Amino acid sequence: MFRYTAEVLPYHDVPLDTALGELSGLGFTEVNLWSSAPPLAAHVNPGDDLPAIRAALRRHGMTACGLTCYGKDRVEVRDRLRLAHDLQIDTVVFDCEAHYPEFVSQFLPPLLDEAQRLGVRIAVENHLTVPFSADFESGTGEGQRWDEGVDSLAQIKRLLADLHHPNLGICLAPPHLWVMNESITEAIGYLSERGKLFYYYVWDIDHAYRRGVDGLNFGPGECQLPRPGGVLDHAVPFAALARAGYTGVASLKCHGTAGWPLERITRELRGADAYVRDCLRFARG
Repeated sequence: MFRYTAEVLPYHDVPLDTALGELSGLGFTEVNLWSSAPPLAAHVNPGDDLPAIRAALRRHGMTACGLTCYGKDRVEVRDRLRLAHDLQIDTVVFDCEAHYPEFVSQFLPPLLDEAQRLGVRIAVENHLTVPFSADFESGTGEGQRWDEGVDSLAQIKRLLADLHHPNLGICLAPPHLWVMNESITEAIGYLSERGKLFYYYVWDIDHAYRRGVDGLNFGPGECQLPRPGGVLDHAVPFAALARAGYTGVASLKCHGTAGWPLERITRELRGADAYVRDCLRFARG
């Protein structure tokens, strides 16, 4: 059975130790750390005190299951591959950080070589091809979407065909598939049978989302968290993950929590977590 974990992302405005304590209090034992550009979380970064990070994880009974680094150039991603290796993290997540032809010809190949040398996997997220900006959560940039990226299932297939590499796989993001009118279950099956499903986000989207207008504005945090009556019935993809024999990470995630007090973040995550655990019981039969 896959492992149910959590992203540190919703706590991007609070210190790492505090965030780990809150997630541990919710019952999580694995966490995906973030090292991304503002306004996203950057709790760990190259040059940080690694013994202190390891000590904080131990103190809260947590293991780091991934490292996400959005909005970084190739050299910065390379440095984070090395950081992941030093923290004994086996998977680094980022999206298509350049126009697709450049991404597959210049951006990814040297990173894949470095990942293989380090024994770290790269999980490329299926992601709307809106150029990264500090205000992306407001929906800015929808009019500047690239015509080629890694957002549809067809483009996922193309990436894996163009760069067939043992250290390259996909981080599957359900809201982005939903925006593209794609089947999450179909994507799970395709990737699982090829051993290319490296990471899975447990994540939803606002009912009010407008395709072609709202870009990366998936709604306020509470509308991005899995919930009864949400856009997605998460029991369905969980059952697909279980049928496929997926044993990797399924990680609770949302954006849209900037400025929230600590107590609200934890309260909203607690409610989502209760719903997700109900879905997991259904998936396990």
